[in-house]
Amino acid sequence: MTYLDRYRIAGFLVLSLLLFTLSGCGEESTGASSGGAAPPGNEEGGKFTIVCTTTMIADLAKNLAGDNAEVLGIMKTGEDPHVYDVRPRDAQMIANADVVLMNGLHLESTLEHVIEHNAQGATVAKLAEDDRIKTLGSETIEGAPDPHCWFNVAYFKVYTERARDALIAADPSNAEAYQARAKAYLAELDTLDAYVTEQMGSIPQERRVIVTSHDAFQYFGKRYGVDVLAVIGISTEQQPRPQDITALEAKVASRNVKALFIETSVSRTLNDIVKKIADHSGASIGGTLYSDSLGDPGTDAGTYIGMVRQNTDLIVKALK
Repeated sequence: MTYLDRYRIAGFLVLSLLLFTLSGCGEESTGASSGGAAPPGNEEGGKFTIVCTTTMIADLAKNLAGDNAEVLGIMKTGEDPHVYDVRPRDAQMIANADVVLMNGLHLESTLEHVIEHNAQGATVAKLAEDDRIKTLGSETIEGAPDPHCWFNVAYFKVYTERARDALIAADPSNAEAYQARAKAYLAELDTLDAYVTEQMGSIPQERRVIVTSHDAFQYFGKRYGVDVLAVIGISTEQQPRPQDITALEAKVASRNVKALFIETSVSRTLNDIVKKIADHSGASIGGTLYSDSLGDPGTDAGTYIGMVRQNTDLIVKALK
């Protein structure tokens, strides 16, 4: 049984439980795509509602929504989307949404099935599934795309444009406001992209190698000229094999890697393996990178732009 098959089976099991839980509620979604009979907003007549899967997408939505919509995030700080445990409230939140914004490319795993079966009246946008985004493959799962596209800032601009278009489609009366906020945010992303390019370019070429807990930074590496090595592949559900750890240690030694990085949203086991590889090779731990989740709200890493800048500054400091 393949990795994706396991997710599909798990998803339908979770979905069955959630639908059973909600079957007695007698409520219907009245999103903007429900035939135009109801205005934007949930069935209680509340504010236009945008539900987002990951913390990165929720931050993006807040930049676009302004005062025109309420943004609700399903995943919280530090939660790993690869192994996220769906909660009963998630289905109800999705059923009440006017717009659902998600990453796609199988990042949300079981949650994707819940969205498919509960967002009946909502506009749903899979932001990473766009022809302008050239997906990278998984080294461990044939045919599975790497979903971590947001680490290429140019690709996060595509996320922004797709999210903008979804909001306009669902709430055309506020199209001008969404367009204006998207234009301003896209300009901020251009500045961010230039900053990361400049900072990574200041590292001598032979030192541009990073080692992380899981393979979340290939898009970052490809965009900004960095080789990326990791303990496991693109999903944190994988279990590291002893031979893979041995091979990674050999690469660290042969390339004279100076610093390795742990991550905020992976298991302690994976981070401990990185620390052991550092000990065995004589390298240091360069710090903790944010990968599949932003930092706490109100901190420097609590926004997408702040998170990318903080990761970049940490890498540059460790490798220079």
